[in-house]
Amino acid sequence: MTILVEAREVVRVYGEGGGERPVLRNVDLQIEEGECIALLGRSGSGKSTLLNLLAGIDTPDEGEILIREQCINRLPDRERTLFRRRHIGFVYQLFNLISTLTVEENIGLPLELNGMGETQISEKVAQLLGEIGLADRSGAFPDRLSGGEQQRVAVARALIHEPALILADEPTGNLDAETGRMVLDLLTDLSRRYGRTLIIVTHSLAVARAADRVVTLKDGVLILSQGDFAW
Repeated sequence: MTILVEAREVVRVYGEGGGERPVLRNVDLQIEEGECIALLGRSGSGKSTLLNLLAGIDTPDEGEILIREQCINRLPDRERTLFRRRHIGFVYQLFNLISTLTVEENIGLPLELNGMGETQISEKVAQLLGEIGLADRSGAFPDRLSGGEQQRVAVARALIHEPALILADEPTGNLDAETGRMVLDLLTDLSRRYGRTLIIVTHSLAVARAADRVVTLKDGVLILSQGDFAW
């Protein structure tokens, strides 16, 4: 699987005056299967927009987003939603767990949405809970978990349906340094073990150093896609 991004220009409206300016310009990026990519850049540089393009949430004015040889920005809305549900996993800074669901139910939700049977869901969730060290917390609700435990659940939820692509938006940004390192190690270890492509949006150079390759955005322009850092 190769992910190709050819976002020639993405325009968004800013401010009450309705003025428009491009958020991303002439971005060409190729990501190979199993790569771990760190996406660096200051606030407003276009990181979140690029992540939304890869997720099929936003679409470019020109260009193509290809995942598994599927041009997702040319899919109708419903098909794009189904593609995202089946092939993309998300990890957020603020966890985004559903408060009324248990740990087991939160992790199993992507499988349920994709139509898997209850018995098979339980088996897969139990296996993954063991791998993330939370087998004894399956019946707990999110508000009974620490921040690190909640993020481990979020990582498991992103991986449970075996997506082609995992998008992690500042996954350690809401954690202390030690817990953040633990979650980062878990995320990168599991994604590499299962051969998943991982893109981590971060402000942290420490997080970026755990990646195979760094992509830096500055004012909507891709200025670096090598194994070094630039601002």
